[in-house]
Amino acid sequence: MVWKWIMEWAGLFAIVGLWLYACKWRRTVLERLFRYALASDREEDREELAGRAVMAGSRSARLLYALNSQELFDKARPIRPFLFGKIPCIFADYYFAQRYEDWLRTEQADFVQDVYAFKDGEEDCREYFARMFRMLFPEGGVTAVFMPCSTARRYYKRFGGIAAFLENEGYARSGLYLIRITEDRESKHTASRRSAVDTNNYVMSTELRGKRVVICDDLLTTGDSLFDYARNLERCGAEVAGAVFLARTFQMPSSSGIRWVAWKRRLAAWAGGKR
Repeated sequence: MVWKWIMEWAGLFAIVGLWLYACKWRRTVLERLFRYALASDREEDREELAGRAVMAGSRSARLLYALNSQELFDKARPIRPFLFGKIPCIFADYYFAQRYEDWLRTEQADFVQDVYAFKDGEEDCREYFARMFRMLFPEGGVTAVFMPCSTARRYYKRFGGIAAFLENEGYARSGLYLIRITEDRESKHTASRRSAVDTNNYVMSTELRGKRVVICDDLLTTGDSLFDYARNLERCGAEVAGAVFLARTFQMPSSSGIRWVAWKRRLAAWAGGKR
């Protein structure tokens, strides 16, 4: 009787031990897959390794997978025209929030730095804008207007260089001076309550009437500022032909959405390999 009891408990301990060992082994494998994915700077390798880790249950890998393969989670694509509401838009590449900077590939991190440099007026990023204007408005005949900033100094510093380039190279006439900043306001990016930010710190020239305009800005995020500005331009008699953005802010998808995409792509790859 005693031996039977001992054997039952020994079997139970063995099962628990094997389960704990399997859990530890699984965690080790997931951690290695994630580390290998993070160490790789090739998009394809990251997608493959992070995808495997996602399918195995790694939460950290879900974040890495989405950041690496952002175009799988967004209907819009860089340097491809798309409709945002009723406005034809285009952007050069994705912008990622600062909290993700340690998760980005080198080329992604470099582009984010280009966005910062453009916002600070240190770079005009003309190559990006030239390519986007050629794609969206190959015929020209438009006037580039720029999204008002929190101060006049910031507005001219940020957009002065690209406005001159677009006009000098024949991509668009400059509408930089058709918008006048009348007073300083708190930046939208630093305001503690964005709904309290006064966005009407500018006046529009009557010369906008009858012009076919293109709105230019650094970032497209929610689109609220774009739609508000477009309505004001139309009230002045301008025709909003489209909008050009240096970057589109990447919106992190849900955890379940990331898992679904990873599994769907893996199953499709398996199915393709069997044919």
